Amino acid sequence: MADLAIRVLVVEDEPIYADQLELYLQDLGCEFIGPATDARTALSLFRTEAVDLVLLDVHLRGAVDGIELAAQLRELRPVSLIFLTSRADDEAFARARPLGPAAYLIKPVAFGALQRAMALAIDSFSGAAPVASAPATPASQASAKTPDSLFIKENGLLEKIRVSEIQSVEADNKVCRLVLAGRVVTVRMPLRDVMRHLPPDRFVQIQRSYHINLDYLERFDPTRNLVQVGEQLLPVGETYHHELLRRLHKLD
Repeated sequence: MADLAIRVLVVEDEPIYADQLELYLQDLGCEFIGPATDARTALSLFRTEAVDLVLLDVHLRGAVDGIELAAQLRELRPVSLIFLTSRADDEAFARARPLGPAAYLIKPVAFGALQRAMALAIDSFSGAAPVASAPATPASQASAKTPDSLFIKENGLLEKIRVSEIQSVEADNKVCRLVLAGRVVTVRMPLRDVMRHLPPDRFVQIQRSYHINLDYLERFDPTRNLVQVGEQLLPVGETYHHELLRRLHKLD
């Protein structure tokens, strides 16, 4: 199964904080790796697992603390970092800063703070442009760019999928099926998160759990509320009937 879930290595020697982070990451749809309670275990996991992001305890017990460990991890390969600490320490912060972490958080970490920090880390990892904090106007929304391609994680590799080839998106809880010509790619991500990566001017919702690419819409039967998208025949919910008609360029 292809997977868009972010794989997060947690390096934390306090069980109460490690357990809290595991729950948070599960709620965020991430894959939890660890916890590693020392540098040796963390390095071993990092060498054997595909890791997108590392959450590190700055004051990790042992001969190698979290900051030194982060430098060692970066020597092996590039990875996004978020540092965690239970106390404000200017000296530790000064040592951590040159490593360019996405965030430096005080424990216990609030869910919202971790979520925002991970969004920054993921943007950095994927090369995505930062999102403006000011409310978007219709003009700025129209000019916002979506990517031409998405990279889907599969077997430790990033596989390129062109957005223009996606015919429809079907959601099942936190899993989505991307239907392309001749194949289906499954990603572990809620529908709303997947749709943020797709152009709103091309995709339209036809059911609570379905979006279709208008470029592949071949026929619409407004009497029976059915659409043909590529080789798929899909029902259109009454709630979405009017919006679909509005989005079609009709010659009446």
